[in-house]
Amino acid sequence: MSFKDIDAFLEAEGAPASRVDVERPHVLVVDDDPTIRVSFAALLQKRYQLILCSSAKEGVNAMSEDVCVAILDIKMGKHDGFWACNQIRKKYPDLPVIFYSAYQDAKDPYDIINEHRPFGYITKSGNTTQLVNAVDLAVDFYRRFLDGKRLLDSYKQHRRKGGGSF
Repeated sequence: MSFKDIDAFLEAEGAPASRVDVERPHVLVVDDDPTIRVSFAALLQKRYQLILCSSAKEGVNAMSEDVCVAILDIKMGKHDGFWACNQIRKKYPDLPVIFYSAYQDAKDPYDIINEHRPFGYITKSGNTTQLVNAVDLAVDFYRRFLDGKRLLDSYKQHRRKGGGSF
């Protein structure tokens, strides 16, 4: 991904209507390459509130219920993206995770799908449109998931209190 690609993408997208930061969904990005983190900032900061982390452990520690999607590099120092995914899923089992890696041979793709259930697996090939689309879809999916969960919880609570149907 080059800065020319990022600039071209941002120009094509146009500037979104300005919103308060709290209204922008939170996206966790974990990558040990500072260039990639800067690229993510340039690519996504107008749409999302980014939490940029340089290690798997830092990313796991930065997680909160405000995060709508985690984008994880696979090959990093002491702990890899798979480790980070497993740690995040212990507390946030339904959070969409996108693996973003230059190493397609890190693990068999079927093993990755079966073991980690990622929302997406995108290679660092420079296709920023594919990446942004995946993030947009993951954020939309998670927001709808949480809305449905809140509605179901509200219904269950209503039923426990002896209420009839809505």
